[in-house]
Amino acid sequence: MSRREITRREFLRLSAILTAGVVSAACAPGAPPEPTPTPTPAPEAPAAPEAPPTKYNEAPMLAELVKKGELPSVDERLPKEPMVITPFEEIGQYGGTWHRVAVGPQDVGIFEYRLMYGNLIRWNKDGTDFVPNVAKSWEASEDGTTYTFQLREGMRWSDGELFTADDLLFWYEDVLLNEELSPTFPTWLKAGGEQGKVEKVDDYTIRFVFPKPHGLFLTYLASAYGTTMTGYPKHYLKQFHPKYTDPDKLDALAKEEGFEFWYQLFQDRRNEIANTELPVIFAWRFKQIPPEVPVVLERNPYYWKVDPAGNQLPYIDTISVDVVENAEVLNLKAVAGEIDMQLRHILFSNYPLFQENKEQGDYRILLWTRGYITDAVIAPNVAHKDPVMRQILGDKRFRWALSLGINRQEIIESVYLGMAEPNQVSPLPTSPFYWEEQAKNLIEYDPDRANQLLDEMGLTERDAEGYRLRPDGKRLTITYEYAPIFGSWGDIGELLAEQWKKLGIELIVKEEARPLFYQRKAANEHDMGVWTGSAEFNPLIDPRWFLPYTEESIFAVPYAQWYMSGGTQGEEPTGDLRKVIDLFEQIKATPDRDKQIELFRQILELNKENLWVIGICTAPPEVVIVKNNFRNVPEEAVSDWHLLTPGATMPEQYFIKQG
Repeated sequence: MSRREITRREFLRLSAILTAGVVSAACAPGAPPEPTPTPTPAPEAPAAPEAPPTKYNEAPMLAELVKKGELPSVDERLPKEPMVITPFEEIGQYGGTWHRVAVGPQDVGIFEYRLMYGNLIRWNKDGTDFVPNVAKSWEASEDGTTYTFQLREGMRWSDGELFTADDLLFWYEDVLLNEELSPTFPTWLKAGGEQGKVEKVDDYTIRFVFPKPHGLFLTYLASAYGTTMTGYPKHYLKQFHPKYTDPDKLDALAKEEGFEFWYQLFQDRRNEIANTELPVIFAWRFKQIPPEVPVVLERNPYYWKVDPAGNQLPYIDTISVDVVENAEVLNLKAVAGEIDMQLRHILFSNYPLFQENKEQGDYRILLWTRGYITDAVIAPNVAHKDPVMRQILGDKRFRWALSLGINRQEIIESVYLGMAEPNQVSPLPTSPFYWEEQAKNLIEYDPDRANQLLDEMGLTERDAEGYRLRPDGKRLTITYEYAPIFGSWGDIGELLAEQWKKLGIELIVKEEARPLFYQRKAANEHDMGVWTGSAEFNPLIDPRWFLPYTEESIFAVPYAQWYMSGGTQGEEPTGDLRKVIDLFEQIKATPDRDKQIELFRQILELNKENLWVIGICTAPPEVVIVKNNFRNVPEEAVSDWHLLTPGATMPEQYFIKQG
């Protein structure tokens, strides 16, 4: 398989052609003029007490439905205490379509979570503190075993039904505790290896109770782990669950819909991009889904947030998502000004091109801070299926040699335009967990020492082309697998192949579609993978690169499967890999921040010694493309998966300035 469909040189050539085409079309005689949008006035502030009793304002498209009797008034649709969102720049205007682009149909499904952030609580835009969200308030016991949340009375699903504690109880009792729907219980909801419980106190009060202290529960709840629990409308989904519907009828319905089992039907009906009927609590809901293109989302008339002037959010009417085959095509569309606001799949390597075309494309470029340390974690598979490769990759001297054999400065200049620093995978320097000794370990370029380490391992035999031989006589070849989506991983792989050739190691760079990449790593069929860092602004959220934590821990997937399943699947780790898991369990068991930092230092010490994953350099800034009339996007923010970026910047208050 070719490394990618469009090379860098071709990209530049195509962008020049595209730019010329845009200019020619704009200047062509007889070309129809662009329609002038009809200005939509900014929503007015709530009326004074003596004025008509309209407490809240709504979008014109919703006001029209109310007028026709097809929708209740905005006062009836909002909860008693809607969440008030203060815009970053100004009170917005209603209307318009937000144009975005996805890489493949599966990429579309991420939008509801990354854009709309429906957790009980959430991070602020900088990832420094929790703020209310679906829950208007919460309390935690001093010992970290009990967490109680107050929901918003009168909050509703997008179909108008009330959102209550019963929906969260349905998620817990009928989904998480149902082994057909959830074969394994989420690790993040366990404390001391034991499952937490969810209790309904009343219709608008929910309580999480753990058998032992869970010092990270709120951290998890505000992060990506907490996204799905508010996505199970009991009133709708119970018709697809055998506890509430006759099993025979449900089986017949499943087969009628093309499924073999009831739980497959349930999961399909629960899938936002497969079922437009699914009620949601998000700012927008899917109206047109794959395989239709563009994918279209429209405003939720029951959305539960307002601005300080009492205007129901969101400001923007619809989101239109084009679907393209790869990130390079997406970046071409950004250069051409066809994207209103996006950071997903916007490649930093194209930053000069974005700068050159921003006036013509009528967009501005924001550079947000990364919440993760690097956009390229090199992950050798230390739990390889092949016993010979496991012996080689599992030897820390081999990983030390790989790190010492990287000319990081060459990669930084070539790929990152000089805007990065050599670094291992570590907490961010701004994090209280940062330890410079671990961050700067083995980052010097020293191929002589690297070759010496490989010789010490007994890998001294070479073939006619100078490549080292494995103990079984085969060439020492590593396949470097990547999905071409977030970083310049193909370019990095090609540079590593040349650099590691000097160590006598053959590196084969292989591009794969993301689903295949995920399939292969889950089956433990890979030699080496590459991905971004994750939440190193607070590594306790997602320590995937510091211990075998989830299947995202590409360096040790079978051990992560064992940890996630409570020992029922995968392979039990030994030695230092078991020690880091035990240390992390101790961290979860204490709400004491100083103790958490102390224990994580021990995890970092073991990472420094073993170097299970290899970093190249710090991440460059996150490039955000924003059209000039697209407002309320903050100039500064932190970008990270566990901040649901751009969700933490409150896209519901973005607006398109008209007129």
